[in-house]
Formats: sequence, C-alpha cells, structure tokens
Amino acid sequence: MGKEKATLETIKTQPEFDLEYYMEISGLMRITQDLAELLEHYWNAWEKQIKAYRMEPSAKDADDGFLLVYLDEPTEQQVQKAFEDNQHHGLAFHHLAITLVMCAAQSVMPELIGGCMPMPTPSREAKKKFKKLGLVWDDKGSMNRTYAVLTAYPYKGGCEDCHICDSCPSSQTREIGRMED
Repeated sequence: MGKEKATLETIKTQPEFDLEYYMEISGLMRITQDLAELLEHYWNAWEKQIKAYRMEPSAKDADDGFLLVYLDEPTEQQVQKAFEDNQHHGLAFHHLAITLVMCAAQSVMPELIGGCMPMPTPSREAKKKFKKLGLVWDDKGSMNRTYAVLTAYPYKGGCEDCHICDSCPSSQTREIGRMED
C-alpha cells in the first residue's frame, strides 16, 4: 500500500477552567469556596500534564484524522488516591479531570463547545499511532486512559460517525425524543 502518509502532531491546548461547565459535568448545584480553591490548584497542576495530538487525514478525502487529548497515568493515580482518602474529593477530582480534557479538546477544536464529541472508530493507522504513544485501543471501544477525548479531525458531528452511539446516553435521549414525535 505504500508508506504511511498520516503524521501525528503534538499540539498545545489552552483549557480555561469554567466553573459552570464543571458543575454541569459533576451535577453540583453549588460549590464551597474551599472546594473551588482545591479544584483550581489541581486544574493548574494537571493542565501541564495534558497530552494532545492531532493526526491530519492521510489523504484529501480520507476520514482517518483525529484529535486525541488525555491525561496520563500519574493523574489517574492522583484521582484514585483522592477516592481512597476522601470519597467526596475523589469524585470532585474525577469530574475535574473529565472537565479538563473536555475543555482542552474544545480549546483546539471550538466546534466541540456545547455539543457532542463523537468518538470515531480508529483506523488501523490511528491504532498504530496510539501504540507509539503507549496507548491501547480495545475492541469494546475504549482506551487504556480513563480521562481522554478522541474525536474526528477535522470535526464531524453526529451520532452516525460515533463508535459508541448505541450506548451513549445523549444518543439514546435523542432517539427517545424522535419516537415521541
């Protein structure tokens, strides 16, 4: 088939902490000042640990490009330790890590703001790139990172391109709405 044409590019993200978005993700209606300050501390620390990559499509009409943003194992371990020490803080850190990778992805692909981040089924080429990063994609559609965003690049919205459409709560809610019409 020839040489690999797709290149993996490290990109810089600029996530901004959005307390309202964090509260939406966490389901909280209010937050204490102490917790807000703790979250800000960890946001600033974890922001430096974000890994972000973009793979341009291998050809003009190919659909194998992607954006990948994730937090590596040390962050996952900090969240796990927080769960062990204080379940409330553990849950807060879990939601913070989710918010961070989502905001980081949105900072480089604004089309994701306020919408879904459809997860494509990675091509063989993409899986090779993941492996070079020490990441593993399994057949169930998950990666060996807890806090990660994988979406098509350039942006392709919609459930029809999403690997987890059948199990996605957002997709299922839309389907229920269509049945009621």
